[in-house]
Amino acid sequence: MSRPPLYGVGIFVPVSDLKRSTAWYTEVLGLEVIHMDEPNAVVMRMNDEKVTFCLVRSYEVKQPDFPKNEYGVGQYFNLHTTNVSEIHQRLAAKGADVGEIEDFDEFKGFSLTDPDGNRFGVTE
Repeated sequence: MSRPPLYGVGIFVPVSDLKRSTAWYTEVLGLEVIHMDEPNAVVMRMNDEKVTFCLVRSYEVKQPDFPKNEYGVGQYFNLHTTNVSEIHQRLAAKGADVGEIEDFDEFKGFSLTDPDGNRFGVTE
């Protein structure tokens, strides 16, 4: 079976300390390193190759606020899970910066922030 023309996503994440961030993304989120271009970048994958993260050593890492909206969105992307309570507990036990679980009627989720302040959501 051939791949459709668009089959995955790559997410570039600015980080100030590549070694610290690589450790966080592997140990806390469970991502797998698939390519290293030290000292500039590390490419990781989540579960399979459909989602890759490229940690890019950057200078003056600043996190832009998500624009004000009426939809309640506060981050640029979400990670999906089948059990939001379990992953929230697991991440908190690993010392991750997690927000409170919120119920949004059709789904539940919480915010997760990496060591550089990159914020994303985790939703069920």
